[in-house]
Parts: sequence; C-alpha cells; structure tokens
Amino acid sequence: MVVQARESFAAYVLDAINGTNLKGVSWHAVASHSDQETLELIGTLGRASDVFALLGKNSEQVNAALAALRGLGIHVLAFLSDLDPAVRSSYIGGDNRASGRLAAFIIGRCLERDSEGAVALITSKLAYRAWEDREIGFRSLLRGRFPGVRIIEAMVDKDPVDASCNDLVSALTGGRAIGAIYNVTGENRALAEALYEITPFPRPLYITHELDGASEPLLRSGMIDFLIVQSLDAVIKAASRVLFDLRAGKAVIANAQLVPTELLSKFNPQLEEA
Repeated sequence: MVVQARESFAAYVLDAINGTNLKGVSWHAVASHSDQETLELIGTLGRASDVFALLGKNSEQVNAALAALRGLGIHVLAFLSDLDPAVRSSYIGGDNRASGRLAAFIIGRCLERDSEGAVALITSKLAYRAWEDREIGFRSLLRGRFPGVRIIEAMVDKDPVDASCNDLVSALTGGRAIGAIYNVTGENRALAEALYEITPFPRPLYITHELDGASEPLLRSGMIDFLIVQSLDAVIKAASRVLFDLRAGKAVIANAQLVPTELLSKFNPQLEEA
C-alpha cells in the first residue's frame, strides 16, 4: 500500500496497517512524499504486488498509472479517498459526502438563528477525491436546509499544506462575522496556528477531519470542536476480507466497501480515558 498524505496522518495510517498481522497475507505499506514518488511507487511496488492499495490523489497521471496496473491484471484498492472507478477494483473507506453533510448539519443548526452567520469553508485545489466529496456534501446540505448561512471560501493550494491559511486569516481579521469553520482537508496544524495568532472572539466553531498526531492534541485542548473520522480498524478489516476473497478466487469484488464514520469531541470516552 502507498500512502500519500501529510506526515502525521501518513504515519498514523502506516502504523495501523504495518501493525496488522494477517495469516497468509503479506502487507508492505510505504509513505510517498510527492506526486512523482507516488507514480514511481505505482510503477515499481505496484507491479510487484498481487493487490495494490493507494491513499492518494485522483489525478490524471495517477489514474493513467493505475490503469496500466489494471491492464496487467493487478487489483487496485482505493483507501479512505476514492479514485476514478475505472482505475480501481474497489473503494474502502467512509462515505465522504455524508461526512460533509454531517458537518453542514451541525454548523447549520448552530448558525441558522444568526442573520449575520457565516462559515469559513477551507477547500483545496489538490486532487484528493475525499476532499472534493466532503465539499460537495457540505455545500448541498447547507444550500438545501440552511440557505441563510453564508459561505466564505478559503483555498488551500499548496502541497505540502503548511502555511496556506492566508485567505482564512484575512477573512477572520477583515471584519466578517464568522461563526464556524469547516476544514475539508484535515490539514489542521497550520490552521490552528493561524487561529491562535488572531484569537477571534468569540472563537468560531471548528469542525474538521482525521484523528492523528496533529489533530488529537488540538481536539483535547478544545481548539478543534469536532472531528469526523473514518474507522481505520474497519477499513483494514474490509481490506482483509477483499484480500481473502481474492485468494479464494472470488471473481466479483464489491465496487465500494463503506465503513462507519464517527463524530469525536474531547468528551468521547476513549479520549477522556487516554
């Protein structure tokens, strides 16, 4: 499996996968730090695999490389973030559009009585399908259920995402009344630093994604109010079933293996006890 993601989330995913012991199945999970490295790993590690799994971008270059793997009879699994259905055998992860709708419902209910209420939506030009699906779900539910809530868009357009929150900082310091922030990317450290720097009052409700080494302390401290997370344990179990089915010669693999998503706050029992 190849994981192309920010360092903290990549480490979180790789630790979970490499720590999984499956009888008769060999896992080899590595992190990619660039688009070019991902393409190289598809061409080397992918061609040496019976099944190739990717948590990566849904870009034209990646899709072309994965299509070549499929042409060799190698199954491709999309992990946590979907790919073009034509280039993968199955998607294993949460329903990211539903996750976006969940964020929109929470924010909409909080802001619907505020005639000046606005939400800062952190989006991205980077080609992660999960981010696109979350944004689609968020916008559609907010438009249909809470049309009075205004969206102020802040764009993340750098990879790696480290200091690309200038639009958000400008929005928060530009006299606009922002009651909430929804960050589809799960890139939380730089955004949290920006919030600490400008310290708006009252502090906006902040909803984002992915539990990892960067987001967990922010959730515990209350800087992040809610995390919407995909169950990584369920993803690994679903992938295990797919691998065993392939070894058993099953001809058909489900197009999507959807796993549960969870809504976390600092008051979740597992966080309070840790």
